[in-house]
Amino acid sequence: MSDQPTVTTEGRTLGEALRAAADALGVDVSRVEHKLDLAHFRNAFGAATGQDTVKIVAWAGQAVDNSGGEAARAWLSELVTHMGLEAKVATRLRSERNADLRIDSESARFLVGKQGRTLNAIRHLLAESVGRAHPGWSFHLDVVGGQDRDERPPRRDDERGGRDDERPPRRDDERGGRDRDDRGRGRDRDDRGRGRGRDDRGGRDRDDRGRGRDRSEGDVEALKRLGHKVAENVLRTGEPETIRRRLNSYERRIVHLAVKDIPGVGSHSIEQDDDKLIEIFPRTEGAGEE
Repeated sequence: MSDQPTVTTEGRTLGEALRAAADALGVDVSRVEHKLDLAHFRNAFGAATGQDTVKIVAWAGQAVDNSGGEAARAWLSELVTHMGLEAKVATRLRSERNADLRIDSESARFLVGKQGRTLNAIRHLLAESVGRAHPGWSFHLDVVGGQDRDERPPRRDDERGGRDDERPPRRDDERGGRDRDDRGRGRDRDDRGRGRGRDDRGGRDRDDRGRGRDRSEGDVEALKRLGHKVAENVLRTGEPETIRRRLNSYERRIVHLAVKDIPGVGSHSIEQDDDKLIEIFPRTEGAGEE
């Protein structure tokens, strides 16, 4: 710095002071190096005092190669335009062949995408396209702007699963006596077997208590594996085997369909102790499922 000409500039922000220094030195702002003028923040008695502006001593640093950063900035600007969005793209050289890039847009959420998938795709394309034209360069991309998540209309506590003490109190007629079945009809809790879901043939099904149709893929796959495992035992031993697990009609249907794909075995539903179970047997003659 000793052999470099210096200028002292002042601004409401550091960025404003740097731009003023760049104009005074006749260089791009990226080349400006600086240090704070600490005397600006002291009074006549040497005590620290607050100021509304920033004052710096600045000089021109050595020219650096920012061709990769500028190429990346131009590429991103064109990409955003093709996406039909408005944004400002800025670049800053972090170190040699290492650039920070920032997209500032009111449509930031579209550039980020669900769980950051769109932003990750942009980063990958940036590295593949600009990175190949400028080997050895690395880019750090960030997206800012748009509405913050907290600005969305708040949901009611009972919709987002708040604490019990945050939820509105339930009416007396909601606390007890009535449940909803899987078709939305009211049902008395002490209704011994009345109003329960019907099985696939239209009859009453004691163990179908609104469970089943909201099962996850993992639950469905577990039921299929259960059917395959028992079917393999039946093929190995040649003896029928009953699945003792209590299943509702929807769950039994999944097992029946899984067994149907295995040659040499069949399945049907049997009643045992007022429960409906699945029996898997060696297929020696045609037998239907539930």
